[in-house]
Amino acid sequence: MDISRVDLTIMSHKLSIYREAKPVSQYKRKLGKEKRQAARENTEKLLDVNFITKAKYTTWLTNVVMVKKTNGKFRICTYYTN
Repeated sequence: MDISRVDLTIMSHKLSIYREAKPVSQYKRKLGKEKRQAARENTEKLLDVNFITKAKYTTWLTNVVMVKKTNGKFRICTYYTN
């Protein structure tokens, strides 16, 4: 099985938004050294398998939140509250 592409019949993500909602620019959050390194490693893995791509316009991107798992590793999550 080719892990570089997820079959849309297996999994797909859709972010439901209100069309009349105005975009909110989030302030940049700083990560500590350990979390920053874990975020970098996770991002590189996702880039390597073409699951994500680099964005040209970073103004409207959301922050990531690094959540520590029970095994001590970090899980990368996306913070869409705004």
